[in-house]
Amino acid sequence: MLLGTSISCDDHAAAGPEAKPTTTAPASAPSVEAAAPTPLRPPAGDPLETIDRDAGINVALRDGSSLWLFGDTAARADDGTIVYFQIGTASWSSADAPTTTHDYRDPETGAPVTFATPTADFPACPSAGQRAGMWPASAVVQPVGPRDRVIVWLHDICLGADGSLADRGMALAEWWYDPADPPVGRAITATILEQRLFPGRSYGSAAVLAAGGDVYAYRCATPNDPTDADAFGPCAVARVPLASVADPAAYVSVDDDLALPRGSTAPVPPGGFSVAFDATLGSYVMVDSPWPGPTQAVDVRTAPSPTGPWSRPTTVGLPGCADRIGSRQFNCYAGSAQPSFSTPGHLGIGYYDSSVSTFPTRGAYMITTVPWGTP
Repeated sequence: MLLGTSISCDDHAAAGPEAKPTTTAPASAPSVEAAAPTPLRPPAGDPLETIDRDAGINVALRDGSSLWLFGDTAARADDGTIVYFQIGTASWSSADAPTTTHDYRDPETGAPVTFATPTADFPACPSAGQRAGMWPASAVVQPVGPRDRVIVWLHDICLGADGSLADRGMALAEWWYDPADPPVGRAITATILEQRLFPGRSYGSAAVLAAGGDVYAYRCATPNDPTDADAFGPCAVARVPLASVADPAAYVSVDDDLALPRGSTAPVPPGGFSVAFDATLGSYVMVDSPWPGPTQAVDVRTAPSPTGPWSRPTTVGLPGCADRIGSRQFNCYAGSAQPSFSTPGHLGIGYYDSSVSTFPTRGAYMITTVPWGTP
């Protein structure tokens, strides 16, 4: 979320092809309520304790620890002014404290360091007043000897102080993790493998590594008019060998109109979404914030394989997502699957709550669980 404006990671996506007809919305959708959430943040007393960041992606590492990737990261002073604003940051959590993050601060600015820095190949921004950056979209882990290679797909974007946003395509990056030397006290930064993987928002908007060793990468088209809920879609999935993820020609379409039975709102995710294999549940899980994006719920679909068939979405009600200050309502968005937090009978999910404290208003990424059986 771009604090102080209506911009968010879920609010914007490049326009895609004309939508295909969708199924009729059901009279009602299955629903369930999430448990009281836990904020994902640095420990009490840390200078970044009140950090405000959205769109959390959890990457489970071999020793049970986690790499966390975020969309926008900001801090507000007590008078409400923005102290800093970063596009795309990262932190690390140990296995024994999974919701407590270790974050590195730039010694000069006091701000978290950007995870991925645009290279000289970054497409030019359309306006001189816009700032180039990369939002982490999805990630998979490749074990290599004693280390983990984390492969990350990112959205190339240009953000303006006026709230403008321009989509500049997809990029690919990597980061290496050594369990013998966790990243405590130093910056977590990516190496860009391909700045222009795809020219528009495309495969890698969500991604999952299947048991056979191939990556299944997803994309969902969005219309020019984001107020038209029925125009979102279609979604597609491609298969690509893990060794060839930096080669756009290696992404082979498996299904260019992935059947996603609709819920009570839009037929497909209206913005950011995630796909993960949940070992506790024994199935693939897709989670998104339903249309129009900032809402009080997330939608959850499940499937036996990365290509489906996908279940009708279950709507999960989120606590604390309808806070008001005067006439302004603060909703939640950036719903995502968090299988590291699943337990037998409970599904782990995450979301961004745009108001967890007031005066000044600050948000936080939240972790919760949902009672879960067969949807």
